[in-house]
Amino acid sequence: MVAPSTKYGYFSKDGKEYIITRPDTPRPWINFLTNGKYTALVSATGGGYSFYVDSAFNRITRELPGDQILSDRPGRHLYVRDNDTGEYWAVGWQPVMKSADFWEARVGLGYNKISSIKSGIKSEVTFFVPLDEDLEVWDIHIKNLSDRPRDISVTGYIEWVLGSYAKDLEDRVFDSFFNDVYFKNNVIYATKRRWDRPDRPGTAWDHWAYMTGSVQFDGVSCVKEDFIGEYRYPSNPIAIEKGAYKNGYGESEDAIGALMKKMKLGVGDEKNFHIVIGIEKDVESINRKIKKIAKRDFVEKKLKEIKKFWKDNLDELIVKTPDPDFDLSVNIWNKYQTWITSQMGEMDSYYIGAGNWGFRDECQHLYGVLPIDKKLAREKLIELLEHQFEEGNVAHGWNTLTKEAFTTKHSDDPQWLVMAVLNHVKEIGDLEFLKEKVKYFDRGEATVLTHIIKALEYTLYHVSPNGIPLRMTADWNDALAGGHLGRGESLMVANQVVWNISEIIPLLLRIGEKAKVKRYQHINDRIKKTINDVFWDGSWYIRATADDGSLIGTRKNKEGKIHINGQTWPIMSGVASEQRGKKAMDSLWQYLMTPYGALTFTPAYTKVNAALGIISQFAPGAKENATIFAHPNAWVVMAECLLGRAEKAYDAWKRSSFITMGKDPDLYKTEPYVYSEFVYGPESPHFGQGSYSWMTGSAAWFFRACTDFILGLRPTLDGLIIDPCIPKNWKEFYIKRVFRGASYHVYVKNRGGLSKGVREVRVDGEVLDGQTLTVFKSGRHKVEVEMGLTK
Repeated sequence: MVAPSTKYGYFSKDGKEYIITRPDTPRPWINFLTNGKYTALVSATGGGYSFYVDSAFNRITRELPGDQILSDRPGRHLYVRDNDTGEYWAVGWQPVMKSADFWEARVGLGYNKISSIKSGIKSEVTFFVPLDEDLEVWDIHIKNLSDRPRDISVTGYIEWVLGSYAKDLEDRVFDSFFNDVYFKNNVIYATKRRWDRPDRPGTAWDHWAYMTGSVQFDGVSCVKEDFIGEYRYPSNPIAIEKGAYKNGYGESEDAIGALMKKMKLGVGDEKNFHIVIGIEKDVESINRKIKKIAKRDFVEKKLKEIKKFWKDNLDELIVKTPDPDFDLSVNIWNKYQTWITSQMGEMDSYYIGAGNWGFRDECQHLYGVLPIDKKLAREKLIELLEHQFEEGNVAHGWNTLTKEAFTTKHSDDPQWLVMAVLNHVKEIGDLEFLKEKVKYFDRGEATVLTHIIKALEYTLYHVSPNGIPLRMTADWNDALAGGHLGRGESLMVANQVVWNISEIIPLLLRIGEKAKVKRYQHINDRIKKTINDVFWDGSWYIRATADDGSLIGTRKNKEGKIHINGQTWPIMSGVASEQRGKKAMDSLWQYLMTPYGALTFTPAYTKVNAALGIISQFAPGAKENATIFAHPNAWVVMAECLLGRAEKAYDAWKRSSFITMGKDPDLYKTEPYVYSEFVYGPESPHFGQGSYSWMTGSAAWFFRACTDFILGLRPTLDGLIIDPCIPKNWKEFYIKRVFRGASYHVYVKNRGGLSKGVREVRVDGEVLDGQTLTVFKSGRHKVEVEMGLTK
């Protein structure tokens, strides 16, 4: 059983595809097809663009930001023309937008497939990016369903950028003078003689893009004006209308790639071919690859590899609960989104144009990746460690191509690194990892342990007279960035420090660092006392202070009285007592909770205030200004589980789930299979509408909130602990988790209708003393858990 259908689509029976049944979705519903180097953003109608490694300086095809989320153009368009009648349409609907007799798009794990039937012609195209090739494939099938022979032509169309994305947006006509695009031997070769890259001004682009296929093409165009025509659009291009192509040479022109194949189809005949768009260092490298990629078995093999990759990753952790929405989210789409975002560092989407790799974003994405792809998690964690400075601070972001990093003094940045390393060590259970040496970004190298100790110490050095970490530029909430004197305090970072110290102490005890343990315990006790003595506001915790010492997130504020992170993090860190934790969360439910999840804070800021920063400049109920950010709602789930309030934890998950909101797609608008960064708040006329989909840490945090806290199977240094916090009406559930080489199959029974409490645990038939599962190096192990009062 899967989520019910809407007028736009539904999940497949196995949940691994979202099947879209009409093309006019409220926003473009897209997929990210990537192997970590070559990335193609592909919408359900064939919109989107591609880049290699970096979206700012290695843009292959064109995006028009802003317009992209409204018109979903340009893209990878596939035109079909009836050469007998002159009628034409597009397989993906865009850009011609003629209605079809049948249309369907399947958003899958690592691929998109679009099918349509128009005028007796069935057309299908599957887009994917192989796991180990720097290219994208368009696998095309055309079938004659009519009762007469047909003369058909099929044309694939893209618009080149070839290097700098910003230059293409700002000065396209001038930038086109550097284009070197030509057709030869069935291949369109494309490069640019000048690369607008800041660290290499005046050099040529150091790659060649190409477009080719598995058949000999019958028409080609490399110039947009020749293909589209003057005063025309991609919806009515002159080349398609006339069936005539010219100019396979795009030097100094606004360059495109258009390849046309003619085909004669008898009644019932079907033909297939594929188009490939890719990138290499030079023309010779392209030519060496052409023969291989033109073969049919290349396409079939590479698509099978993608499907196997995702089957294997999904199988690392599987849940079966009484709630099919919960299972669908946790088993498939949370994993998929967090893996995709970990490959992107949140640098690009339909909403984010050519950003940089985000340090703290990646630290959090890895939390979700760890259970399903440990190899990737390790690679990315080492890269994060390499972007720490010797003094302990870290880069806020960096460009993956130029390798340029920048710091912003966001006070939370170093603490995410500490958390990422601790999460990794708890997962793999290998303390030797802490001894590995990793270089700093600026100078020297140190062990992994030294890296995180320095990150912790950097924050502890930058504290107020209260001993509370300074907010500096900002903390997790970037927009709460007012004041430039650096005197304001961040209670969220204070709680991060307490969390990390509480997690690192057991590790330090293991390796004999008793002096550090004593010091950090003293610091923890002091911070806890200060937060509770100074920053408790009677019914909730204060969020931060400004440069002048005034409080942010207090009942005395007219706007921004209560903040979500001010309540969840004291519980997650252990700062709050059970009594205060419940009172703080009760206040959160009273003032912040909406049908779509909890607000970041309330009321919204309505007047520009330099002391608060950009957060007061956003329209009320938009972006960070009193909206429902998905990310911190996962912390609501975790906090409620730690308090033992299962019904509230589950309610918070359900409200903020993309599956729940996706059941009202005309309101939510964004994709119903992934999290959006935020939903507009009640002080906006767009209340309930999603925005900034895909690029958010929400998938990782919700994935772990569900598996580690609701289902309660979470890693510690000693092994997996089982501590469920489930709705009372869940009589049983199952979770399989691969952990440190062994496969744990956990069957939980809840005969008494409880939410919390474990009476007995059996591992392979043996009663366990406690709730920490035996650590095995291999094999399949059955774990039976009986919920109830402790014996």
